[in-house]
Amino acid sequence: MRALMITLTAALLASPAAHAQCTPDEVTAKAEQLAERISQLTERDPQRAEEINEQIRQMELKRSADQLGDECEAYDKRLKQIEEAEKQAGG
Repeated sequence: MRALMITLTAALLASPAAHAQCTPDEVTAKAEQLAERISQLTERDPQRAEEINEQIRQMELKRSADQLGDECEAYDKRLKQIEEAEKQAGG
């Protein structure tokens, strides 16, 4: 039994989830930040804002512990893309 516990502990520590770069709370905060930003940019098109927010909700539902680091990075990249698009549009 002790050997099994040691093996399971070692496997857990070696798993990507144990070394994830961000927590579920951080992913949620980034999702909320992105949703707010999109909302600001799409005030004139409520249907589009709703579609984008739904996509964000679906991303959140599909995530697993192994994907948290990747998701944080994805949200950061998306925020940068939105900022760049706004600059190009003259906003």
